[in-house]
Amino acid sequence: MIEELKNAVGKIGRDRIFLGIDLTDEFSQISYCMSGEEPKTMSLVTGVDRLCIPTLIAKKYGESMWTYGEDAIAMADANEGFLVDKLIERARNGHAVEVESADYDPGDLLALFLRKCLSRLTAVTPLEKVAAIVITVDDPDEEMVRILNHVVKTLRLKPERVYFQSHAESAYHYMLHQPLELHAQDICLCNLTGSGLSVMLYLQNIQTRPHVMIMQEMKYEDFVPEDFTMMRNPEARKKKKDEYFKTILHTALKDRLISAVYLLGDGFEGDWCQESLKYLCNGRRAFRGNNLFSKGACYSAKERLEPSGVENGIVFLGKDKVKANIGMKVMRGGAEAYMALLDAGRNWYDCMRECDLLLEREEKLELIVTPLNGKDVKNIPVYLSGVPRRDRRSTRIHLELKMLSESKAGLTITDMGFGEFFPPSGLQWESEFKII
Repeated sequence: MIEELKNAVGKIGRDRIFLGIDLTDEFSQISYCMSGEEPKTMSLVTGVDRLCIPTLIAKKYGESMWTYGEDAIAMADANEGFLVDKLIERARNGHAVEVESADYDPGDLLALFLRKCLSRLTAVTPLEKVAAIVITVDDPDEEMVRILNHVVKTLRLKPERVYFQSHAESAYHYMLHQPLELHAQDICLCNLTGSGLSVMLYLQNIQTRPHVMIMQEMKYEDFVPEDFTMMRNPEARKKKKDEYFKTILHTALKDRLISAVYLLGDGFEGDWCQESLKYLCNGRRAFRGNNLFSKGACYSAKERLEPSGVENGIVFLGKDKVKANIGMKVMRGGAEAYMALLDAGRNWYDCMRECDLLLEREEKLELIVTPLNGKDVKNIPVYLSGVPRRDRRSTRIHLELKMLSESKAGLTITDMGFGEFFPPSGLQWESEFKII
């Protein structure tokens, strides 16, 4: 199957397909679209909207057969196999998972789950035409990015066609592809899962060029979904829950002009939030659903190769975005010029630049960091101690600059010598520095 995926996600024809994969420890989803089409979300059952895939796998006892999702739950319930859940949490911990006296790498198990999901997708769309994949997770921090890179490598997908982004950014892409009246003002998104309630406000600054949208998040970990059927007085409990949620909304939305509110997560199923909905729908549009993140990731994948123009003139500055430009002064045609290395506004895990430079006589480089917040420009000196003495402009260096987080950059410089005249010395200089 690994080879099949490698070959499939590699041959792109005229009708390109774009995938958005929402990955959480509870449920996962895959949305897809072709050029000129709107995203659709893969259902587990043909003709039925069963969009959420439980993020778990199971191994049948005594056999090398693995299954995933609801089939894995059924196998475990029938006592026919060993269930492995919390695949993301296990991958983060890094501890081997023991299944029938054999140890498995948790990252490999997560990759196996995704491979099973992609195999299911072949029933509705041909994988050989996939042009771009965006995997969206709650928090793509350094460890999560490392895990996702491991998954991409294990599945032998082409890394230049696979991108990562946060749920917050996926929601941004989804919102901008809705009718203009739904994002003409600020937007609110409420996500209620087993981890609690997250209220995200998308605030627009139309005074800047381009316009800037930022996200502010408030978390209520004590506000979790409940099974009202198991309570002594479920109606009273519903009323109390509804009042609490309305209070949270009133605090978050007070004095703000909100175009639309999106309610996500299984926690909003049922009829417990009647008064809150009345408050929400007073001058606003409210929507309920579960596939916004995967559809937003699908829109993002499509925009990378086939820009529609709907996102022109607006920049999303989430917490994963690089908030400073990085460059340096170089000599071009006998005159000093600025060379951009990394641009602000991109996700830190997408930012890397490699280039070759010729040194003059100095043993020092200087990077220029220009923050977007208007603070002072910083000059970062980089000393190349021990660089061999050679003729002027006879030392070629290879520079590799990449972001290690949204605020920290890593720099690697390698002495490449100068052709047959001066062989490489093998020297390498590494450094890390804060950009904000």
